[in-house]
Amino acid sequence: MFKGLETWTTRRYLFFITWFILHVVLFIFGVLRVKNDKNLINLNGPLNYSLWIARGGGICLIWDCSIILLPVCRNILRILRVSFLNKLIPIDENIWFHKITAYSILVCTAIHAVGHYVNIFKMNKLYMAGVPGFTMSGGELLYKSPAGVTGHIMLLCMVLMYTTAKQTQRNKSFEAFWYTHHLAFVMLGSLMFHGIGCIVKDQDGVCRGYKSYQYLLIGYILYIIERGIRAYRARLETRLVKAIQHPAGVIELQIQKPSFKYKPGQYMFINIPDLSEYQWHPFTITSSPFEDYVSVHIRQAGDWTRELGTRMGIEKEGRGGDSGRGGQGAGGPKKAEKTTELIDDRGKEIHVRAGFSMPQVKIDGPFGAPTEDVFDHEIVVLVGSGIGVTPFASILRDIWYRSNNNMSLKTKRIEFYWVCRDLASLKWFQSLLATIEGSMPHVQLKIHIYCTAVMKPDQHHNIALHMNEDVFGGDTITGLRALTNFGRPNFGAIFSELRQGITNGTYMPGATQELMVDVAVFFCGPGAMAKSLRKESRLQSKNGVKFSFRKEHF
Repeated sequence: MFKGLETWTTRRYLFFITWFILHVVLFIFGVLRVKNDKNLINLNGPLNYSLWIARGGGICLIWDCSIILLPVCRNILRILRVSFLNKLIPIDENIWFHKITAYSILVCTAIHAVGHYVNIFKMNKLYMAGVPGFTMSGGELLYKSPAGVTGHIMLLCMVLMYTTAKQTQRNKSFEAFWYTHHLAFVMLGSLMFHGIGCIVKDQDGVCRGYKSYQYLLIGYILYIIERGIRAYRARLETRLVKAIQHPAGVIELQIQKPSFKYKPGQYMFINIPDLSEYQWHPFTITSSPFEDYVSVHIRQAGDWTRELGTRMGIEKEGRGGDSGRGGQGAGGPKKAEKTTELIDDRGKEIHVRAGFSMPQVKIDGPFGAPTEDVFDHEIVVLVGSGIGVTPFASILRDIWYRSNNNMSLKTKRIEFYWVCRDLASLKWFQSLLATIEGSMPHVQLKIHIYCTAVMKPDQHHNIALHMNEDVFGGDTITGLRALTNFGRPNFGAIFSELRQGITNGTYMPGATQELMVDVAVFFCGPGAMAKSLRKESRLQSKNGVKFSFRKEHF
């Protein structure tokens, strides 16, 4: 969570500082509430600091556990995202907030548990000495009292949840993360009953607990409502109408659901009961609302996605492709014909094998994402890495439809960057780019393709053989007007050149120069590249030009 602090936005810093101060205030309040309680003189004397620290950590723990589920209430967040709160709270970074809350729970649990272990050690000595009011031994407090039993259940759940939630473990086995994470309900349920039996009693034997269940119930009820909404929508009519196998191990699913209304750039969750009855996975929508279906592109990278390929009767293709020209053969890529419909013919339809049928599909959503705001800006930079190009497929499709149907559109310039690790990955998105390239009358689109693969000698040779051939004025590899670049893009130099073009008026001739020009940078891809882009966006924001960075978060 704290890696790459230099790339944190101002909102992240402000939010984290506010979050930290809130916990300090709650901790102090919890300590003083017990310390200054005259009715607890029977405990404040012999237990003192360990009791105060345990109670301070406990009240912070109640706050964290009461809101830990809110960041994953996607329907509530969808409503909040279009409100003024989105400017104050990083709602698009709900998973980051969920992790912060989880780390807070870990720290507060450690404080609370250590404090009470010390308390139990002291109380055991007082019990052995026969001091009135201490009627249970240390062993009974730990393993027979409701507080001790539920406390240890919560600790066990946390060990399993936190160890499988690490990114390295999630990559190895997502199923382990998925199922152990649902131990949260056991943990939170135990917390509801943690105060039964009440260890902290005053000199008259009256319980001096938090009544924490009152606060915990608010978050729990909201989450139950959220799950109810998801269950209802999942039951609505949904049909998988077509599956297409694309190069580089990518499967496209085209789904029809009459009740499903979405905007370009949004994402949804998919469940396929044949693979797993309970697992829901997020995927960016790649179709346009103008089309009569909703589509997603899924790369076979993990257990679930590979099982999907097996269920559909296909296997993941080898990486790298079989030629340096994207598998086009010796004659070069075909020229895309002008059309009034967007066609992506770089894949082949998957036909169901005899004795099989299309799997049942359930979808939930749509949910908002940063790329949904593309249409609020005149100048947009879209950066996709590998399969991270999927949200921009939906956006480019929608802009193409709007532009060719003379619909109002604020966006005037689009710089589209696609960074791929191999040539084969270029195939499945190639024909869409070929169709829209130069065919949007009211929007100027510039495509930049970067391939970071180390090519084999025969691939170099194949490209060199066809360098002088007539490829309809297009790139030898992709057939697009935009040439393919090899290596990684230098976004520092790219943004600097873009900023200079805006300030001297050559980038958008005739445009009125504003006091501050906002260039929206949208990115979907790996975290390392996001850090670099965020850093360059911050460094190049000067001289009246601001690069606003936004990243997809699932």
